[in-house]
Amino acid sequence: MRGVLLLVAGIYLLFHLHSDFGRLADRAIRAIELDPRKPFFHRIIADLHHLHASEIRTAAVVACAYGALELVEGTGLWLDRLWAEYLTVIATSLLIPFELYELVRHPTMLKAVGLVVNVAIVVYLAYLLRRRRKSASR
Repeated sequence: MRGVLLLVAGIYLLFHLHSDFGRLADRAIRAIELDPRKPFFHRIIADLHHLHASEIRTAAVVACAYGALELVEGTGLWLDRLWAEYLTVIATSLLIPFELYELVRHPTMLKAVGLVVNVAIVVYLAYLLRRRRKSASR
């Protein structure tokens, strides 16, 4: 489901590169009866107003690529394919460099915990994969 949503979002963004996403966010926030003048929402809306088409294009391409990766990975896992387990380990570890960069740039305890959890998940998945390979070779 997440893969499909990412693909749909990426395709939508590709066809709406010059939209004012700040205005769209403002309307959406008002539609669910929240106050867009609250600092949290106001900052998001202001950031969205200043997006350039190149930034939207980059986000669209990344969303499409990651959505396709999620669909391939999910299908492979559903079919119980070993390559899909390798892909899961790789895909899960792809975010670690970005998390490290963010942690170095703006360190917070929450980011550090997130990084530790992600590394632990990758290590655990690799352990399970290795165990499966050993039991399959016997």
